[in-house]
Amino acid sequence: MLVENPIYATFHDEEWGVAVHDERKLFELLCLSGALAELTWPSILSKRHLFREVFLDFDPVAVSKLNEKRIVTQANPASSLLSEPKLRAIIENARQFCKIIEEFGSFDKYIWNFVNNKPLVSQFKYPRQVPAKTSKADYISKDLVRRGFRSVGPTIIYSFMQVAGLTNDHLTVCFRFSECIEGEASAAINTEVRKSGEMPGLELSEAAMDKLSLSSCN
Repeated sequence: MLVENPIYATFHDEEWGVAVHDERKLFELLCLSGALAELTWPSILSKRHLFREVFLDFDPVAVSKLNEKRIVTQANPASSLLSEPKLRAIIENARQFCKIIEEFGSFDKYIWNFVNNKPLVSQFKYPRQVPAKTSKADYISKDLVRRGFRSVGPTIIYSFMQVAGLTNDHLTVCFRFSECIEGEASAAINTEVRKSGEMPGLELSEAAMDKLSLSSCN
């Protein structure tokens, strides 16, 4: 993938497609994906520091308590980021995000359950093959809407799935395609080790790698 914008290039090389399980990061990426309805990724990333300042480093609990009227006023820096409906949507989504945490224990558990707790691995060779949305994104979108989320249409949710690593949509010719797969494999091995309480020996690592490699091909 050739990316000319340096900020977006770094984003592509270090974040896009990497599996995310941190609650704040998931909330941030959901909000930034929602902003794609009005902005492009390069524009969003250039203002990312301001998004984080206005929305309190994307702490969902803190954002859920923000005063909507103050946020949407012309004097507030937030007014330069998005339209009033989109700003209000972020605050409302924070409230619904917190409800999901209460119900499922974490948003991480809720959202990753839709992909059976492992990234979907695409096999796209050309940019034209990458869809704007999928049936899975549509299903997740409908569930979020049912729960009261706003600005979470199928296209936005698919963008969120891509950036949060729920799906690996790096082209197969992109160096990040295999790196994201290898990164997830390492994370899965570490999770298995923590659950077993054993130290990661060579034999265990090879067995785990074989198991993960087979599951990634299915």
